[in-house]
Amino acid sequence: MRASTDAQGGDLRGLPDGSYLDLGTCVNRYGPPPSVAAALRSVEPEHLLAHPYGVEEIFTQTYAKFMATEPEQLVPGRGITEFIRVLAQLLPSNEVAVITPDYTDTIRWFPTHLAPPPGVAETVQTRLERVDRAMSAYPYVVFSNPNNPLGLYLHRDFLTEICRAHPDSILIVDEAYSEFLSEHAGLSMVGSGLRNVVVLRSPNKLFGIAGTRTGALWTRNEDIARRVAERKLNWTLSYVDAVLATAALADTMWADRTRTALLRDATELEGLLIERFPGQVRGVPVHYRFLPVADPVAGHRFFLDHGVVVRAFDGRQPGRVAGLRITVPTSAELAKLRESLSAASAVAPRLIYR
Repeated sequence: MRASTDAQGGDLRGLPDGSYLDLGTCVNRYGPPPSVAAALRSVEPEHLLAHPYGVEEIFTQTYAKFMATEPEQLVPGRGITEFIRVLAQLLPSNEVAVITPDYTDTIRWFPTHLAPPPGVAETVQTRLERVDRAMSAYPYVVFSNPNNPLGLYLHRDFLTEICRAHPDSILIVDEAYSEFLSEHAGLSMVGSGLRNVVVLRSPNKLFGIAGTRTGALWTRNEDIARRVAERKLNWTLSYVDAVLATAALADTMWADRTRTALLRDATELEGLLIERFPGQVRGVPVHYRFLPVADPVAGHRFFLDHGVVVRAFDGRQPGRVAGLRITVPTSAELAKLRESLSAASAVAPRLIYR
């Protein structure tokens, strides 16, 4: 079996044969909404004959409405990962700093990492302080908000204040999980209105459509928008990608109901895990929880033995913190998880986690 800390979230190919509950990827397990299934059924073979002229514009208009912004300020793309790689090609690597821990591809493509001091527990305040210091020293600062994998969210008002204090530095924010926040449109840096802000967004996680590849870069910085747009391929989005993502984004009632259910389930999951994992990052407004552990491989194996896949992070790798990230299951899956862990508690002592 491949080392669990090497596997991307959701990649189960290295596991032994068997049926597993996949809580290792942060895609909403309640998705996709029924509107996506209906849109998929509406695709006819003749729709695929021609190149997908015009679908980018339809997607961009729909996503801009969802974000409460203007379509002209969005550059469409194939998910956030594509934008991270394009920016890594465009920006001088020695001028970019990443506030770590952070997303796999971010720390892979930008080598300068600003970690918390050894032994200091990461908090909203410690991250804000590092963003402030980084923007005073680097032309570009990158981080995820809410953070992947910790789940900590830095309020837009605080970040806006920091950006205004450092107008010569550009903050690049990966907001892959901002759409899981209540009142997400009012909490995104898209609403900052500042020219020294770049926001990366994708509907794939909230709507449970990671099998499609859609996303957008928002900025009021004309130079960055132009340079990123110049790197776009012809027909960035396929017809199928655009049709399914547009249908999902229009289903705001489903999104609202599901978001409420996820946050409720997250609170229950937190309570379920707290005895065995007392160091977990608690009270974060997202649909996953981070569990600091001394041995993430052993922690991964513990869950795997009970039919559950979680995401393991090796703290020895640059930009990482040792631990497990576990995505909130659906209500029905949560009940099964509770039963499984209760049985485990009856036969095994509490694992040694820090």
